[in-house]
Amino acid sequence: MKKILKIAKITFITLLSIVLVFIAYLYISSKIFLESKNDDNISYLSKNNSEISGSINEKLFDADFYKSRVFLLGEIHGYADNQTVDKEMLFFLNKKIGVKYYIAEMDSLTAKKLNVFLGEKQKNKTALKEVVENIKRRIPQQSSQELFDKWSAIYDYNQSLADSLKIKVIGIDKNFDDESKGSRDVAMVSNFKNTLKKQHLENEKFYGLFGYFHTLQKKTESGRETFAQGIKGSGIKVTSFVSYTIDSEMYLPKNPQFPTPENEKVDWLNADGPLMLVKGINDLKELSKPETITLFKLDGKDSPYLKSQNLVNVKSRVFGENVVPVEGSSVTDYFQYVFLLRNSKALTKLK
Repeated sequence: MKKILKIAKITFITLLSIVLVFIAYLYISSKIFLESKNDDNISYLSKNNSEISGSINEKLFDADFYKSRVFLLGEIHGYADNQTVDKEMLFFLNKKIGVKYYIAEMDSLTAKKLNVFLGEKQKNKTALKEVVENIKRRIPQQSSQELFDKWSAIYDYNQSLADSLKIKVIGIDKNFDDESKGSRDVAMVSNFKNTLKKQHLENEKFYGLFGYFHTLQKKTESGRETFAQGIKGSGIKVTSFVSYTIDSEMYLPKNPQFPTPENEKVDWLNADGPLMLVKGINDLKELSKPETITLFKLDGKDSPYLKSQNLVNVKSRVFGENVVPVEGSSVTDYFQYVFLLRNSKALTKLK
């Protein structure tokens, strides 16, 4: 018996040691990857940020910014504040330069239903609920009460606009009956270009919210094409914003692929770890406050990010894949602005 207890004790100590070493490895490797705060970056960012309070402040946008034809916001799905940012970006661009076409990561049939909702004289909440439920088929983490509330607010906003400025939705994702073997991004590029021709929108400007990867304007080391890279490559000027989170909760609805907490919320997929790491995020964290949304401009004059891969180099320990920029590129080749969401709540189920 003593021998068995001794073996059990040695086994327990060995396993505990392995676990502690692994935790220490994760902690140290994460610190190294994230990097400590950089004085040059912080000096630049301190002059090129804007806290978002209720609406978008235009101080970070110059004349060249408004020359873009397509403006994209890239999110990691599941965070409530992204719906707020999306709504405010759409309102801002509509008021400032008349952007009225909202391109969306949804199929054309869903977009058509959303346009019918936006165009009705009376707000049809039942119809909107059907649209939000339908979005669950493609992006379960986006189908939520906050998504419903956003489109409800856009409906209200639309009622105050002249017909020439009213928001219209263009769904450019694959229809569910599309059996073509090409990637979604390639299909979205093709659908977008075809829409421009069919609806004679060659001189219009567009805005839309997409998953993070779709908004990257250059291929990463994976070689996969992206929507933004495809339309930029065809000569269309694009500006991309991406959203990162700190101390925030993500909505993770129940699914058969991996275990989900009972409340369907997780807080371990933020930009500073433990399971997702964005190189250089500590510089943005230093210049923002808890419970805020802060916008950072990366491509300003004398920006250190014009020659840096910080903020686009992303390590994913569990979900998705690493984002590794190609050699010789900089973060501003991929996107030009970052929204940092701090203490965002998770999206919630539709009531």
